[in-house]
Amino acid sequence: MQVTSSFEHQGIKGFRFGYHPLLKPKLFVNVYFVDGLLIDTGQRHMRRAVLNSVKDLNVAQIYLTHHHEDHTGNVQTLKDYFSVKVYGSKLCRQLMLSPPKISLVQKVVWGDRPAFEEIEVKSDVIQTPHFNFQIIPAPGHAPDMTVLHEPDQGWLFSADLYLNSYISYFLESESMAEQIGSIKKILQLDFGPLFCAHNPKLKNGKQSLQKKLQFLEDFFGQASDLHAKGYPIQEIFKKMSLKENHEVNFLSRGKLSRMNMLKSVLKDVNNKK
Repeated sequence: MQVTSSFEHQGIKGFRFGYHPLLKPKLFVNVYFVDGLLIDTGQRHMRRAVLNSVKDLNVAQIYLTHHHEDHTGNVQTLKDYFSVKVYGSKLCRQLMLSPPKISLVQKVVWGDRPAFEEIEVKSDVIQTPHFNFQIIPAPGHAPDMTVLHEPDQGWLFSADLYLNSYISYFLESESMAEQIGSIKKILQLDFGPLFCAHNPKLKNGKQSLQKKLQFLEDFFGQASDLHAKGYPIQEIFKKMSLKENHEVNFLSRGKLSRMNMLKSVLKDVNNKK
C-alpha cells in the first residue's frame, strides 16, 4: 500500500511518502522543496509517486543529506528528469560510489538504491536565489550525515538527527556518542521549525530535539554505569528493562535492533578509553 500527502509551511513544500507491501504504512519519508532546492529524493519503492509529486516544481538543484536508501533512492530518476546538479558532502559522494549493503527489512520498507557517481561536493553553503543554507556535519546516525540551517529564516532541515524523542533501535553502524555530540552542536543554533525527514516538528522544534538529547544521554549514562560495574551486555539489557523487536531483528539479521543501542554505548565507551 502506498500513501502520499503534502503540506506547506513558511513557503517550504513538504511531500510525505509511505509504503508497505501489504498493510497501511506506519513509516514515512519526507522530501522538501524550497526556492528551487530539492532536499533528498525519497525511497525507491515510491519512485513513481515521488516523481509525480515534484515533476511540476521548478527544481534547480538537489541536495542529499546522507547516503541512506530512504534519502537517495530516486536520485538518478530526479536528476535525469530535471537535468540538474546533485550536491552532497565529500563522504556522501564516496559512499554513493559503492553503497553499503542493506538488510532485508530495509529493502522491504524502503527499497535499495543503486550506486550514483554524479554528486558534486558542497561542504559549507548551498545557495538558492533568496536563501543561504549552511551545511553542518551531524554524524552519528550516519557518518556522512549533514543538516541544512538557514539562519535568517530559522529553518533546520535535520535529516535523521531527530526522528523522534525516543529511539527503539539502532543500525549496526550508529554511534550514540556521536549523535549526542551532533545534537548538542545543533541545539546551539537558532531555529524554530524542524524539518525532519520522517517526523517534522513545525512547532517547538528545538524542544523536541532537546527531548531526544535527554533520552540518549539518559540511555547512555545508565548503560555505561552498568558496564562500569562489570555487568555483561545481556544482563545490562535486562536491568534496563529493554525489549527487542524480534520481527525487525530477525528480518534485518541483527542489523537493526535495540541491542545495537547497547553495543553502540559500550563501543563508544571503550573507544574513549
